[in-house]
Amino acid sequence: MPKDLSRIRQLLRATGERQARRLRALVAEHPGLIRGTFGTRRRVCGRPNCRCVTRGELHESHYLSATVEGGTRQVHVPAGDEVMVASGVRRYRRWRQRRAELLELGAEQMSLLDQLFELLLEPYPPDDPIPPPRKRGRRAKKLGGRKR
Repeated sequence: MPKDLSRIRQLLRATGERQARRLRALVAEHPGLIRGTFGTRRRVCGRPNCRCVTRGELHESHYLSATVEGGTRQVHVPAGDEVMVASGVRRYRRWRQRRAELLELGAEQMSLLDQLFELLLEPYPPDDPIPPPRKRGRRAKKLGGRKR
């Protein structure tokens, strides 16, 4: 039991440190997050003597695409804004990924805390102990709850 207790405490500390690093990275993020997908499209313009028709060298344009109210909205990105929009989209994705990692670490911490609680809980009285509390709330319903 003491070995399990020590192991769980070590895991909790390590999880807390990882969570703190992720949180610092989120807080330090620069402004300019842009939601959506940055893309490139190649097309034929339709002029009969243009290079896109005669040589097959298609015209290239850039766009930002995002879901808005259940539909997809696309916006043309001018040549001068391409770098700014592409880096903003990358920062947005990185932000969302780190946020998801924080959620996972929080769930991992709660699981470890529950295990620690079980190890720390001392039954009393020894001959007919009071059972530990049952889990309540939405999380317990999702997990099926434990009956004792």
